[in-house]
Amino acid sequence: MNDQTKRDIESLVLGASGERMRLQGRDQFREASEQMAQQAKYYLDIFTYDLDNPLYDQIGFLEAVKRLAIECRGTGIRILLQDSERVRREGHRIIDLARRLTSKMEIRRPHADYIDHPENFLIADRVGYIRRRIADRYEGEANFCNPLESKLLTEFFTEVWDRSEQDSSLRRLYI
Repeated sequence: MNDQTKRDIESLVLGASGERMRLQGRDQFREASEQMAQQAKYYLDIFTYDLDNPLYDQIGFLEAVKRLAIECRGTGIRILLQDSERVRREGHRIIDLARRLTSKMEIRRPHADYIDHPENFLIADRVGYIRRRIADRYEGEANFCNPLESKLLTEFFTEVWDRSEQDSSLRRLYI
């Protein structure tokens, strides 16, 4: 990612910057995800295939999620994880964080009707979003202030969430 693109992403303000930004490549998605999570004050919804390590297992992103979880009221962070196999096998720091902050973060597995949904997205404060229409490609867009599109994504997320269940394979067993 070039310096100008990084500066462009860093200048975006959640709830105020309404321009749609095309994202290309892992670095741009990582930078935008961290920036949006850092600015979130109320909610963070993540629909992901496998908790994409290059995006969601990074110190800056994890610190932002932890801060939001501690400061929010109720369950402020919801994650829909389609495939937890790699996460179980290799580990992921966001899983560890969710285990410690159970009243603030929840991870669920989507109902079978949605398990193969092709896109991944993140919604912050129900006003900004980052979206990849094809989960395994780092091509997509971010908009830090698009309440209408964020509302549509949130409605879809909530529909899937309401039909989902906790992934018991991610729970820690105490013996």
